[in-house]
Parts: sequence; structure tokens; C-alpha cells
Amino acid sequence: MTYSADYFAARESWRDWRIEARALIDLARVTRGARTLEIGCGGGGLLRMLRERGARVVGVDTLQVALLLAAERFEQPPGKLTRRQGDKEGITLSPCHPVTRSLLRIGKDDALPFRDAAFDAIIGQHVVEHLPDTDVALREYKRLLKPNGRLALATPNARYPDPAHFADADHTRVFTPRELRERVEHAGFVVESCSTIFPFLSRARLLRAFGVIAYRLFQRAPYFATRGRTIMLSASNP
Repeated sequence: MTYSADYFAARESWRDWRIEARALIDLARVTRGARTLEIGCGGGGLLRMLRERGARVVGVDTLQVALLLAAERFEQPPGKLTRRQGDKEGITLSPCHPVTRSLLRIGKDDALPFRDAAFDAIIGQHVVEHLPDTDVALREYKRLLKPNGRLALATPNARYPDPAHFADADHTRVFTPRELRERVEHAGFVVESCSTIFPFLSRARLLRAFGVIAYRLFQRAPYFATRGRTIMLSASNP
């Protein structure tokens, strides 16, 4: 998949993206003043939602194109660090480059440049499936969370009957709900909920859309409970 500025801008208009984003904020129990980190912040849409809740937010991403778009739409950076001018001038943001006070480019080595217990909540929307070492990343998230801090993750479900829907060469591992729960618990978290949303009803576009609109109707049905398209997990740092 090509992760372009157009892709990041478009996905925030998708109904399923908005449903996931709101659910993640609720799972993380973000309150006014909570210091919240979004891993893989993309174009900054979820960061804006968090800020509307009154959270103090920081977003990190490995992709320059995402961060420059987020800077344009979320927090205009000083001078020439905008996507359009940046592309034209060939600006390259190295890892750990602060684009703005709230946006930071990171490398792919899983280490994050923040002090221990720096955050009340960490959110990752479709990130863990891209990580080279999930266990290392989860331990890093635990280091960054305060005691009783919360982790909320959304990721594709390996048990979804149509895996081609989220096929992506950039994915390193797609988890089942049980596998993701075990990984998060192994990192030292207490998993509080792990469920799926967006049931597979058919490959037909209309029924797929209905599954997004009416996803709540299927969450308690035994067949659909573990076969939704997206895993939604929440955990606390004891």
C-alpha cells in the first residue's frame, strides 16, 4: 500500500475510521488534561479528536509525509515545514526530528524519546501490525505509561473471513484476538477488554457498509464476536 498524503487525508473521512477513533479514545478513558501519546498518528485526525476532549497530546510517526500533513492540519509548524513547501524544497525530517511541539518523527527501532511514566494514555490505531518486534514495542509502551495508565489498540483481525480486505505488504504480523491479548499480557499489562467490530456479512459493498453502520448489533453474537474486521483492545498498566 502507498501511504501518501492523499491516503492519510482520505481515511479520516471513512465511517469505520471515525468509529474506531472514538472507541479508542473511550477505551483509553482520556479525560481533560490527560497526557496522551498516539503511536502512528498519520494525518493527525485522532490527535484533533483528543485535543477536543481536552487532552494534552503528542503524536509520533515514522513517515515524513504523514507528519507534514498532520502539521498542516493539526498544528501549523513554523516557517517552511509544510507538506507542499517541504516536498518542493526536498526537506527530510530525520528520526527524532520535532516537526512541532506536538509532533515528532521517530525511527523504526521501537525506542521512543520520552521519560519513564510520561503519559496517562497511549493509543495505536492500526500500528501494531506494522511493528518489526511487537514485544519490544509493548514493553516500551509500558515504560512510558504512568501506573494505572491505559493502552488502547486497534488492529486487523486474522480471524476475519476476508483477509484480503486488509492485505498490505507492510504488515509484519496480523493477530487473532487471543494472540494479541497474550502479547499484551506478556508485556506486563492487564487486559480489560478485547473484542472485534465490523462483522463480515458478505463481500458485496452494500452489506459490507451495513456491517460498519450496524456493527453494534453483531458484537454479542457468538459467531461474529471474534470474527469482526478490527480487534479493539484496552489494557491498564498495573
